[in-house]
Amino acid sequence: MAVKKNEKNDHRSGRTALALTVILGVMTLAGEAGAEVKPQFGLEGYGGANKLFILSPWIGARFSLGSEVSLIFRYHYHNFRYDYYGSDGLGGSVLKTMKADVSRVSGTVYFNRQRLSGYVNLSYLIGSDNYRGFLADSGLEYKFSDQISGLWSVYSIREKSVLWHPEETVRWINTYSLRLGMKFWPVKNLAFNPNLYLMKNSEGVEAVSYSVGLVYSPNWWLALHAYYFRYGETAFYIFRGNYFSAGLNFYF
Repeated sequence: MAVKKNEKNDHRSGRTALALTVILGVMTLAGEAGAEVKPQFGLEGYGGANKLFILSPWIGARFSLGSEVSLIFRYHYHNFRYDYYGSDGLGGSVLKTMKADVSRVSGTVYFNRQRLSGYVNLSYLIGSDNYRGFLADSGLEYKFSDQISGLWSVYSIREKSVLWHPEETVRWINTYSLRLGMKFWPVKNLAFNPNLYLMKNSEGVEAVSYSVGLVYSPNWWLALHAYYFRYGETAFYIFRGNYFSAGLNFYF
């Protein structure tokens, strides 16, 4: 049975309210226990080929575990839409629009030393049309000098892929990715960040992508970014193409 629109909205509102309640409750308990607690929040957008657009507001809390280590809990809400060609019911195809929402709850251990910083993150995702996902990722950044640093990260996500494969058989797909990047600071507080991504999934599809972007951070707690992405893969895929993203994030 198809889920009615108002029922989807009720489920989405319920997930959002639950996540915010948990984060606020943890912040309150930590504050009463005397731990240093700092809020975090932001808004990010991503869009490009086939009118793909993802709007992602998020909120979180950072708990200091010492001078070099923090524990971060976050809730992300992702609103998706894109165009694709699907069945018209008569043996032909017709242009359709996919709309969905996904909630993501994550826990991250982050450390920062003089030249080396890094993180380990675990996330659980739930969304429209029984979407489910489990994500694990980690990364390192090493600062060679005040003007140059190197980036390395890996992630793996296991998801029920009705979101990305509408009108196909519902199934679990695993995707793995390796990111290699650099950061250059041509001027104070402004970083230029090129990246290379190598991806592969459990259905034998491989992809090579790259991105270039700017990150402006006039204060330690504020970051604005803008990126261009080029996505390509070995199989014909509706998402091959050019993408852009922008975000405003506060990391207290």
